[in-house]
Amino acid sequence: MGQGDEHRPEGTGPRVDKIEVNGITMIVRRWSGPDDTGEAPTVLLHGLLQTGAGMANLAAHLARRGAVIAPDLRGRGGSSRPDGGYDPATMAADVAALIEALHLDRPLVIGRLHGGIVAYHLARLRPDLVRGLVLGGTSPDISPDRAERSLAALQALPRAFATYDAAVDFYERGLGLSAARARHDIPSDLARDANGSYTWRHDLGSIAAIEAASSPRDDWDLLAGVVCPTLFLRGQRGEASPRIADKVREIMPDCRTQTILGASHDLFLGPGAEQVFGAIELFRMQLSPAGRTSGETAPPSVGETSRSPAPTIAGRIVAAINARDEQAIADLFASDARMNQYLPEGVENHGGVDLVRAAFWQLLEAFPSGVVEALHTVDSDRELAMLLAVRDEMTGAIRFLTPMFATLANGRIIELTTTSQRIARGGEITPDEAAASAQ
Repeated sequence: MGQGDEHRPEGTGPRVDKIEVNGITMIVRRWSGPDDTGEAPTVLLHGLLQTGAGMANLAAHLARRGAVIAPDLRGRGGSSRPDGGYDPATMAADVAALIEALHLDRPLVIGRLHGGIVAYHLARLRPDLVRGLVLGGTSPDISPDRAERSLAALQALPRAFATYDAAVDFYERGLGLSAARARHDIPSDLARDANGSYTWRHDLGSIAAIEAASSPRDDWDLLAGVVCPTLFLRGQRGEASPRIADKVREIMPDCRTQTILGASHDLFLGPGAEQVFGAIELFRMQLSPAGRTSGETAPPSVGETSRSPAPTIAGRIVAAINARDEQAIADLFASDARMNQYLPEGVENHGGVDLVRAAFWQLLEAFPSGVVEALHTVDSDRELAMLLAVRDEMTGAIRFLTPMFATLANGRIIELTTTSQRIARGGEITPDEAAASAQ
């Protein structure tokens, strides 16, 4: 399995199994998640020079709300490396057989880079198996020249590195990745041999065959036939251009696109990753029984679900802010909603949805790498109270704290009040201080 994964008891990490599907053996990591959320399961499909282990960070995050499955795709990790079948359609058939073998009820399928190609082939070939689709950094349009350059870069990869530092240097200089990204990827990608050198865990011949079988490509007709709700994520500095994103949104029947600010081609690690996590969490909520099931943007009314709408609103507020999604933030509010801001030194602001938008974006500009969370949530069918915190992604310190109170009607916020805003400068707000501020 390459990363030291073994069968583990539920609750201590992913369970790792070998499953026979479509004529091959697949290594599958499974996070069980809670049993009582009603959320659909999620299938994570990794990138080209990766394995399912590389999706563990996102998997652990999503498993708080439901089951998550991350297989090693054909030719990677501990899964079979047959002589053929490295085209996206065959890999999609592998995943379809896995979904059926595990009796998964129409999962959300998230594809990272090359995994996104497999994901949209799956959604087109077996629409009965896919509830929703997230494509992260995936481009459906690769020219012959670009395909030739990518294959040449793969074939030029060094086969071994004399030392760990040499491997890190190659990841930084040769692949253009950060040192932090190198330290994350190297344990999954490289193994130390008897001579002390570091060699690839991946079969680079299989990797080259996979790349050659998926590019060049012009998959617009394929995307036009994908009918499930889709979220297309592109990095601001990535290879999927705004033109590509616009065409994806135009050609797919039920698709929204989002640009991840500060991100390059791989959106799941490094700058912008917190935006990706928020966008996926929001999209998954919209696919749940309490959310949307088609292209509509309005939240459900109170009568559409037996669950209290207030926790859903709280979760959507957090997810929308973390996703940096202005439209999702606006959709939380009734068109005539009001906001009351009570700031330090007696300053008051009162207004409508425009004030809401300005307040949230001011928060995001002040803390561009912060992660928002809700503390001490209390709710009823008509009211919501919570403590909104912004936590520094690197240190874990709470840097901003404000109570929020909302009045709800038909699943939307009709009045929002924020008060006693506080910013921690050069330090953190402790849990005791957070609790005291909520009282």
